[in-house]
Amino acid sequence: MFPPRRGLPRAAAVALIAVFVLNGCDGGDSNGTPSPVIQAPTGLSYPTPPTYFVGAAIDTLTPTVTGLPTAYSVSPALPPGLTLNPTYGWITGTPTVPTPTASYVIRAENAGGAASTSLPITVDPPAPVLRLEPISGTTIGMGQVLDLDVAYKSLSTDPYPTYVDNDQVAWNSSQPAIATVGPDGVVSGVSQGTTMITASYRSLSKQVPIGVGGTYLNREVTVPGQGSRRYAMLSPSGVAAGKPLPVLVTMHGGGGTARIQASTSLLSALAQTRKVLVVYLEGSGVIQTFNAGSCCGYAQTNQVDDVTYVRAVLDDLAVRDVIDPARIYATGFSNGGMMAHRLACALADRLAGIAAIAGASGQFDKDLNQFYACNPARPIPILHVHATNDRNYPLTGGVGSGISSTNFYPVASTVSDWIVRNNVTAQAVTEFPSPTTICVRYASPADAAKPSAPVTLCTVDPPDVYDPTTEVVFGGGHSWPGGNRSPSPASDVPVTDFSANDYMWRYFGN
Repeated sequence: MFPPRRGLPRAAAVALIAVFVLNGCDGGDSNGTPSPVIQAPTGLSYPTPPTYFVGAAIDTLTPTVTGLPTAYSVSPALPPGLTLNPTYGWITGTPTVPTPTASYVIRAENAGGAASTSLPITVDPPAPVLRLEPISGTTIGMGQVLDLDVAYKSLSTDPYPTYVDNDQVAWNSSQPAIATVGPDGVVSGVSQGTTMITASYRSLSKQVPIGVGGTYLNREVTVPGQGSRRYAMLSPSGVAAGKPLPVLVTMHGGGGTARIQASTSLLSALAQTRKVLVVYLEGSGVIQTFNAGSCCGYAQTNQVDDVTYVRAVLDDLAVRDVIDPARIYATGFSNGGMMAHRLACALADRLAGIAAIAGASGQFDKDLNQFYACNPARPIPILHVHATNDRNYPLTGGVGSGISSTNFYPVASTVSDWIVRNNVTAQAVTEFPSPTTICVRYASPADAAKPSAPVTLCTVDPPDVYDPTTEVVFGGGHSWPGGNRSPSPASDVPVTDFSANDYMWRYFGN
């Protein structure tokens, strides 16, 4: 929403919902029908890990495997501080003891057999650590810019890294004809291809691959009663002429811009790889906001009709681009996430689903003051993603640490409201898409004779590593999961083991 203020408590963690699995018996059914043959896992692999350091938490290692393993094991035991999840195969943790390079055999198995792979791991003593974000790189469009961040620890055992002023870093692009990098660490897409960006600070350096694909465009649209307003978009390359594209409309947080939303959400990579037209909206005011009801800023105070703005953008796209009108979705961060909930109420006839990140409904505040009516034309799929350690928009609602002073509506109340509107029961199915994330899906129709749509809450629950001096949360907080850190100094650092982009696109059925 806005940069957090110091000293407010952590939001309470969401309660977990138990999952009951009904197991069948071996040997076939009572009529003698043979049990289906279970295929053994194959092709087990992990990314090759870098050298780890004592005291520095590792980025989650996630397995790739064909088949459905029911258990994972490792031999010999991983270095102290590292853990293998026996169900999903994730390797997580913080090394505590220096360990010479050794190979660790990881086994994935089910009733049909097993697959194994050998993983070399080295843990060195505490040493300086440099981190370049986004750590895995991304893809941007021609004409788009991306903010890079460098974090430094003088020793890996230090509790918090320090974000380095980018003008103290030496920057280099291996292919400046594809993407340039300025002395401020801002990458600019020039032409299609991939370049390696190197950041050097003191005696250390880090590299990250940046791809360039598609074209980032700036546009204006005339909005009834508002005059001209702006939006940007990423038009992917490699699309057959005349092929209708799905559309994903996305909205920045309070005080943000379309440029910042593109840089932090990394949705341009989704646009290029999945061939989606991603549209980055612009709020209004000097400090830009959207009128999401109870929040925020200029747009809320002046009752700006942002629903009409979004409708005008969709109409503009329908005229100027080849789009699939049955596959138009909305997402947003913080104030933009709140606006996504409002669009689900007002534009369910135009939208096929919404995904709100770190911003719940603004129809009410926590005192149940009402700001708009919500009567969707039809049930609409709802996905809400929120971190337990979000201090800006607390999971339980109330006034957060941002400057808006909004008395936010609780996330649980938002989900409950949509369960009723979407004609589903409170019967839930729970999944664990990453070590930090739990997703609870409500999809059983309450009245089978009427239309229904699913409602899902994904709760990101990482360890709460909060530096009270810089007011930065290192993992989760008020950030876009799997995205990039905002350029604001007090911005929180996203988790890296859960991609809100990948999850939402699968959730929308793509």
